[in-house]
Amino acid sequence: MMKLLLGCLVAAALLSASLYTVDAREVVVVTQFGKPVETVIAPGLKVRAPWPLHQVIRYDSRVRLLSVPPSEVLTKDKKNLVVEVFVLWRIVDPEKFLKAMSTPEVAETQLSDLVMSQVAAAMGNRNFEELMSVDAVPAAMVSDELGQGLSALSWTRMGVKVLDVRLRHVGLPLQNEQSVYARMRAERSRIANAYRSEGKEKAVIIRAEADRQSAEILAGADKEAAEIRAKAEGAAARVYAQSYAKDPDFYRFLRRLEAYETMLDENSVMVVQSDGALFGALQAELK
Repeated sequence: MMKLLLGCLVAAALLSASLYTVDAREVVVVTQFGKPVETVIAPGLKVRAPWPLHQVIRYDSRVRLLSVPPSEVLTKDKKNLVVEVFVLWRIVDPEKFLKAMSTPEVAETQLSDLVMSQVAAAMGNRNFEELMSVDAVPAAMVSDELGQGLSALSWTRMGVKVLDVRLRHVGLPLQNEQSVYARMRAERSRIANAYRSEGKEKAVIIRAEADRQSAEILAGADKEAAEIRAKAEGAAARVYAQSYAKDPDFYRFLRRLEAYETMLDENSVMVVQSDGALFGALQAELK
């Protein structure tokens, strides 16, 4: 009885050691004394020889994001640029990956070096102006070129597939940025000063034109006012003449009253000669 129980326990232990599961998010390489003997991609319950004969090595089959640290590269015209790249990759050949890389950490180190070598080659084929001017080569185009080159190399060498490569940042080294910004500020200042000078010149022209038009308008207005004044004075003279012709005495009387109103007020003192015309006129008015 004890032997039977012991046998059942050993059989259960062997069966448990021979069974393993594969998750849908992973791939498995079964090795025999370190040598790959089977690659399992389909998820489910699987059977293997017990350890230490067979060993199960698991890898995550999902897409991974690798952020490559910023690195300096040279352009075709020997200008320095700082480039930051990120890569999307996944394991597609677990057996080759195990032989070449063994762990994802080693793979990321190798992939970073491979990516930067391709980036340096791509940037080295272009001048600085092509990458940093207003009409620069689109980053997406450079990324597409990198992706095409890296996909074949990574699959062949490492057993991984590069799904996408993108330039996160392309800029100048820190030591060069200040001088470039200073040149940019000087250039913008020069352009601004040119615009200010042009504006002042146009302002002078506009003011001169406005002053000329103002002078013309005022001269025209003065001329028109003089003509109106002359017509009014002529009309007044005709009215005076007509009035004088109708009743000379009454006209003279009105003119004297107007003269008195002009010369005298409540506090005025006037001294006239007793034999003068004005004294006689005042006496005549007072009688």
